[in-house]
Amino acid sequence: MDGVSLALTVVQTYRAVLSAYNLYVNIKDFPSTYLDLHFSFRIEKFRLTQWGEHMLSEVEQKRLEQSEQDIGLWQLFQVVVDKMWKIFQENSELLDDYGKLAGVSGEQEPPDSNMLQSLSLSTKSQPKSSIGGFAKKMRFVLRDRKKLEQLIKSLCYWNDSLEKMSSRLLQDSFRRRLRTKFSTGNMEQLQQLEAAAVLLKHRDLQGLASARAVVEQGYLSEKLGHPVEEKSTSAPPESNYQLEMSQLDFHGSPFLTDQIRAMATWQGQSVVVDWRLCRDDTWRRENPKAFRLRTQNLTKILNKDLAPLGLSVLHCIGYLDQSSKVTGYAFRLPPEAPQDQKPLTLHQLFATVRQPSDVPGLGERFELAKALVSTVFEIHNLGWLHKNLSPKQVVFFKRGNNPEPDLSRPFLMGFDISRPNAPGEVSEKPLSDSEDDLYRHPDYRSVNSQSFLPSFDIFSLGILLFEIGLWRSVGAQGQRRSSNRQERPDLQSHTSDPQFIEKVVTRGQISDLKRYMGKIYHDAVFACLSKDLDRIWKNDESDQELRLQRHQSEVQTKVVDAIASCRA
Repeated sequence: MDGVSLALTVVQTYRAVLSAYNLYVNIKDFPSTYLDLHFSFRIEKFRLTQWGEHMLSEVEQKRLEQSEQDIGLWQLFQVVVDKMWKIFQENSELLDDYGKLAGVSGEQEPPDSNMLQSLSLSTKSQPKSSIGGFAKKMRFVLRDRKKLEQLIKSLCYWNDSLEKMSSRLLQDSFRRRLRTKFSTGNMEQLQQLEAAAVLLKHRDLQGLASARAVVEQGYLSEKLGHPVEEKSTSAPPESNYQLEMSQLDFHGSPFLTDQIRAMATWQGQSVVVDWRLCRDDTWRRENPKAFRLRTQNLTKILNKDLAPLGLSVLHCIGYLDQSSKVTGYAFRLPPEAPQDQKPLTLHQLFATVRQPSDVPGLGERFELAKALVSTVFEIHNLGWLHKNLSPKQVVFFKRGNNPEPDLSRPFLMGFDISRPNAPGEVSEKPLSDSEDDLYRHPDYRSVNSQSFLPSFDIFSLGILLFEIGLWRSVGAQGQRRSSNRQERPDLQSHTSDPQFIEKVVTRGQISDLKRYMGKIYHDAVFACLSKDLDRIWKNDESDQELRLQRHQSEVQTKVVDAIASCRA
């Protein structure tokens, strides 16, 4: 079979499979005990759809027609989509068999796409013509849960096979879009998502549903003024995670005014305590219950296993109060880190550069950037805002006896003022000085600052990416550190200028990123700093969830996937 005929056959079979999916996805009034299976069909249909939109695009078809060098790959595509179609055909035969047992003629054709939109399984509905008989068949076959589970598990297997035929970059991109698609603030849907993810062994979706449920329950508990029972299928025994100061053996002073982190020992293992500094405690004094619940809920989120989501964060074991104005979060050190080792911050690493040879290799900087953009992206997918991104909040540990910190394993900290991304939510303003303000969106650091938006985090992320590219703190750009201008670019502005970052974007030396990191990296940083993402939140009148999905889609395309493609 030539390339043109093969492409046509694959696309036709693919479309037939999607139509078969619609039978299960679009049907109304699915039995309540089967909603997890209904959600499973939605997940697998979306996976197949996004695979097809990329791998079977017109561009890919034309490339096959012109070259046919990928004909072997397309032949594999044909094998897999044929398998899927056969699975649906076999299930259609079962529908006819069950229909005969139910007293419904097996000669009736399935409803077309227009009729399917009105197909309901409700026993109260009285559909007309052939669609009524088909509904009876579906009600009958849905008594057999095992058959449906077998069907959706088989489809999941073949979706896995298709995705594995694409590059690792594409596989990661597919999973990110899948998580964004099904991230929701609806608690019932999160329960269905988690149950479906368990059935299909999608660990990332299971982790997303479990963690997002904690966020939403926490938001609701703050509004009600009391904890809300967790309904996650994988929820651990309830705990408020509060620790006493006496439970930790601090290494030196537990807290100093110039120290935001302290090392301690808890139950025989080293932990790092990230203190929540508060000079203005007005909000917590006026909202004591909300503040306490926010603290407990944040701890609960960071106590989750977030590794399947690709979040570079430490595991939180609990929180503690040092005083009325100081609250701390205790984190376990990563397993590979030597015990008792205090983390180094990205800010500290920038300060150690004395000569060009001190700058890490291009590959190391790319890996660091990838970890950070993925972490911020997934935090937003959980319905949470960080609000305090800066190089002081990015920490590293040494690996074993290696004297150098492991730059490929950064950990994001500084969640002290973070909060849910929900209408009407507030939290304390960050501690502020001229250097810290450089990392904040202009609309947030102004006198009449507006409520924090996800795009403000992306702006801060852009500055971090800019610094990683040049391996130098924005706050130190006025300080010449090398006699060789070509080795160490400097910015032609002063950090006290309120428009400092804007000048970097419009006519500053952000263009040097093309020489140092490549055009793709440069464009991703520019997308963060251009403030173009603000329009989604300021000009779009759709609901919060739809705006977040639009925001995440643009961030993934312009920033996350772009940075992920960078190679040394």
